[in-house]
Amino acid sequence: MTKAARRLNAQEIPIETLHEPHPKIRAEDWRSPLVRRLRACDAYSDGSETISDSYRADRNRPVEVETVLTWRGLKNDFKKCMNTYQAAQITEFATLGLACILIRHRAQLEITEVTRRGEKADYWLGDKDYLLEVSGQQGGNLDALQEEKRKQLLANPFEKSGYVCVANYDDKTARLWFYEADESNGS
Repeated sequence: MTKAARRLNAQEIPIETLHEPHPKIRAEDWRSPLVRRLRACDAYSDGSETISDSYRADRNRPVEVETVLTWRGLKNDFKKCMNTYQAAQITEFATLGLACILIRHRAQLEITEVTRRGEKADYWLGDKDYLLEVSGQQGGNLDALQEEKRKQLLANPFEKSGYVCVANYDDKTARLWFYEADESNGS
């Protein structure tokens, strides 16, 4: 599918409700950081941004789609966010917000619980069915980040399968790829 065709078929998703499918965690904290990274400035206005996201449900080839993320009514929350968090924290929270959207809309799963330090992933999905590892960057090599996080996820002590969600905000790209627990080399 061409980029123009993907854009025509793009799904619109409101950022202000990204937390609703994840009621067991405080995902509402991640809405304004995501808006900040998508806008690439500290000034708020209601709006939208198109991202290119890649979803891999199994060991097969990823599916590339365009997603339109919209937001409105977050001005006060956005200002509090800018007054509270430093740049690295905003990027981390933004990518967690993006993961909420992609996990729900691509994998039909719920982020349910944070993992403990040393467990090689960030969150549990469902009833501890899968793990989720998340990382974002303003710019840089998304392939290298994906590979680093794949290795980290697959080193988890539970020998669980899971998803890696990575994002590059300069390029407006994201990936949500599933990895089997026995997938020890790159794919």
